[in-house]
Amino acid sequence: MSRGRRIVIRRIGSALALLWGVANIDAETLVEKAYEAGQLDLGTALIYQLEGMRDRTDLPTAYQEILPHAFCGTPHVVQAMAAVPHLDAEYGRRLGKIVQRRPSADFDAVSPSGRFRVHYDIEGSEGVDPTDSDANGVPDYVDLTMAVLDSVWVIQVDQMGYSPPPDDGGVDGDEYDVYIVDLGRGGAYGFTYPERAGRTSSSYLEIDNDYANPIYQQTKGLDALRVTIAHEFHHAIQFGYYQGSDSIWWQESTSTWMEEVVYPDVDDYLQYLPSFLGSPHRALNSGSRVGADFHIYGTSIFSLFLEQRYGPHVNRLIWEEVGRRGNARLEHFNRMLLDIQPGGLSAALSQFAVWNYFTGLRAREGYYAEGEKYPLVPTRDLEVEDGVSARDAYDLDATASAYVRLQPRLRGGGVNLSFSAGRGLWRRQLLLVGPDSVVVQTLNDEETSVAGWDQYREIVMVITSGEESGFAYEYALEVEYDPQLTDGPPARRLGAASAYAQPLPRGFRRRGAHRIRPG
Repeated sequence: MSRGRRIVIRRIGSALALLWGVANIDAETLVEKAYEAGQLDLGTALIYQLEGMRDRTDLPTAYQEILPHAFCGTPHVVQAMAAVPHLDAEYGRRLGKIVQRRPSADFDAVSPSGRFRVHYDIEGSEGVDPTDSDANGVPDYVDLTMAVLDSVWVIQVDQMGYSPPPDDGGVDGDEYDVYIVDLGRGGAYGFTYPERAGRTSSSYLEIDNDYANPIYQQTKGLDALRVTIAHEFHHAIQFGYYQGSDSIWWQESTSTWMEEVVYPDVDDYLQYLPSFLGSPHRALNSGSRVGADFHIYGTSIFSLFLEQRYGPHVNRLIWEEVGRRGNARLEHFNRMLLDIQPGGLSAALSQFAVWNYFTGLRAREGYYAEGEKYPLVPTRDLEVEDGVSARDAYDLDATASAYVRLQPRLRGGGVNLSFSAGRGLWRRQLLLVGPDSVVVQTLNDEETSVAGWDQYREIVMVITSGEESGFAYEYALEVEYDPQLTDGPPARRLGAASAYAQPLPRGFRRRGAHRIRPG
């Protein structure tokens, strides 16, 4: 994508921002195309998006479609509710009929802990399999649902220290309410419905009655039930801290991460990582049109990084800070991270970018516990020739990164690197990757040299924008080969380990590319 195209994308008006998030790309669903063409007003488009995720047959025939993948439906609810102050009273009434219309069910059961009431049917399209193997009068699927709910509460609230979801005032009983319905008619794994506008809200959950529909591609059946409950219940917790639409990316980041915390063997989150790691130039909190790609879910890797780099409580501490401030601006992330390390968020983002390089075939000890399962980030490869200056010029969103890679190819000598940028806060890390070694150097000077470069398989400059907002931060990198730079120190022998101190043991569980030629 050209720089001009990226700039146009980021200048979308406020109406589109409400519907699709901060960074829209191209309309994909029938509803989005109709809105873009002026055939639907914003309020109707938001309502149709939400209804279509729940049950596409509720929509006019012209807008019914089978979505290629299932998503969490909660972002659609949050976005729709965020639009209430900006649209007319009729929109609020239409939305209220959806959000405040709890499903009706003939049966209910209270979980063994007494914390959850599960509502269900055993007949019709919404019904669960009535099999009752233990003859306790409750279908096995409901028994399993309640067992999962109770265990998720223990992990997230009792062990990890999150606050319980806000009380709903006794609607449908004193317990937290979960409704089992047929979500396969739409495009959602689950919904967490906030019941009122404002900074915080009580909520209720909807989950599917079997997770057997073809839209559940990556994870089906009981595993889908497990990770969906872990994900959606975390949304219920989040709404007790802050439910604003500016936190949608963080909501999905930590809820998807929580799937891996509670059920590390399921690995549902892996399906979302290509969208994030494949676009390192995009802002961490760029949003994206909800449901059009997996980027907001792929940000779960940032929550994983924070957990594995700084400890399992850092994400909760950030949520607590966001709740105190009443918004999800990255300055609050920075404030919290400053208590952990100098440099705060910008330093963390720089390290995060380095971790994101060591995935897949490049995975090394000391970085992601499951990094070998992750896709590779694209690199910007430079060919360096004697007597010729190679140049990389690019622009990044705030919080984003680029990876400029050099490959010595057994040539002696070294290289001189010169970095320049017109504006912005920049952080740079130099990766010197040998056959069995990794050296990570933090660069503070605009110019640096690497002597004896042929001892390394590759040399990568990881360039990160440390800004918290904005886009089109431009940099330029000049690289010159110098055959006389042969007196470099030998590569540090680190085995395969990271140069960073690792506060958690490996395996800890709660259990692009193109060539640039000088012009």
